[in-house]
Amino acid sequence: MVINNKKSFLFVFSLIIGLIIFLAYSTLNRPFTHLSKSELFEIMKGDDYKTILVKLENNNIISDINLMYLYGRFTKKSIRLKAGEYLISRDDSQFSIIDRFEKGEVYLHPFTIIEGWTVDDLELAISNASFFSKSSSPIDYEPFINNYAYDDLLLKPEGLFLPETYFFPKNTFPNQVLRNSNKMMLEELVEQWENREPNLPLKSPYEALILASIIEKETAVPDERPRIASVFIERLKQNMRLQTDPTVIYGLGKEFNGDITKKDLRRDTAYNTYTRYGLPPTPISLPGKDSIYAALNPANEKNIYFVASGKKDGRHIFSHTREEHEIAVKNYLNQIKLNDN
Repeated sequence: MVINNKKSFLFVFSLIIGLIIFLAYSTLNRPFTHLSKSELFEIMKGDDYKTILVKLENNNIISDINLMYLYGRFTKKSIRLKAGEYLISRDDSQFSIIDRFEKGEVYLHPFTIIEGWTVDDLELAISNASFFSKSSSPIDYEPFINNYAYDDLLLKPEGLFLPETYFFPKNTFPNQVLRNSNKMMLEELVEQWENREPNLPLKSPYEALILASIIEKETAVPDERPRIASVFIERLKQNMRLQTDPTVIYGLGKEFNGDITKKDLRRDTAYNTYTRYGLPPTPISLPGKDSIYAALNPANEKNIYFVASGKKDGRHIFSHTREEHEIAVKNYLNQIKLNDN
């Protein structure tokens, strides 16, 4: 009889323990369906385990810290949590977030460098992004400039950073953005230079970068880039001035008021390709991969002129002779008048 009572007690006790474990597991593994949307949660350096749990409770992510506290202490995960910013979603549970905190799988903020930006645009975007570390010292571009050892003199960082979407944890220093995008640009440029079309009038990868930056500013229509490149390549071969407005605008800097004039075209600067032969001394923008490819793989054409079509599709009309070009210019002006009516 005593033995049977003991067996019954052990059975009931085991059942209760099993039920407690099951309920605890179910609670810890239950998704945060009460969250209306994903939200960022930050563990600061120096936060202890209890502080983290209280912050989770205060943010209405968990409703009771006791069970999670016991779990963390029992598994020793509580002493291995890493500081950083974490994205918590409705699909997460107490199990999953503790595991992520332990592994340090912090949220990475996307940061996109746009094709055609200038370095000034890039700096402004970095300063406006709230997740970058704010530094009182100016960005040091010299290390990135020195990476381009195949050029004897390079005074500006323009064009040296590859437009792409990058991902960074909170409090990343701006120089890390530049290091990543500069490394990507170097790799892209070297690879494309090694696979370039033969007999191009470009002496170095840096010259290809300069040309690509002009192509980037001349057209937003992807399939036109090789044709634009072909015109500039042909002009370089024939020792003709490039005569491209974006270089003039870049040379004017902050003096440009939004409307290019004949006076602007006559004003000589290092970037005025109406007054000077060859390529400008540096890129005028941050070119994307497609523009670099176009510069090194131009269309097989002999056109030496192009002008905007005047239509809203952003396309251009390409011409082989000056006579054809003058007709295209007249058509452009007529189209502009039609657009205004």
